[in-house]
Amino acid sequence: MRSIALVLVFAFVAAACGGSDGPDADRFCELLDEIEAQDTSGLSPEDALPIIREGRDNFAESIEVAPEEIQADAETVANGAIQFTDLLIEAGGDDSAVDQTAALELVGAVFTPEFDAASDRVETWRSTNCS
Repeated sequence: MRSIALVLVFAFVAAACGGSDGPDADRFCELLDEIEAQDTSGLSPEDALPIIREGRDNFAESIEVAPEEIQADAETVANGAIQFTDLLIEAGGDDSAVDQTAALELVGAVFTPEFDAASDRVETWRSTNCS
């Protein structure tokens, strides 16, 4: 079920881009780099789980630090990614143990035209504002 993890990472990386005191474009861009670096391929569930949790934290932080002009779209994308990471966390980092029915329902609920449009807008913002 590595496909769930890959879809999760792809969705956020294509779209997006601790605590925060508000919008921070530089941090928003940094989170993209951190998420891209978070690869669980070939890891045991025990080794993957902390990386998955860190990814979830990064998705949540991205909502907090997203610049105002893109915040709603970043929140749409990050919330979708968070739902996928929650499934992986519930499965102990073992993608083969993810509830297949829940995963398929989530794919249908998250990957909507609205999600795709939000992803496109965040990617456009990212291309313009992140180095």
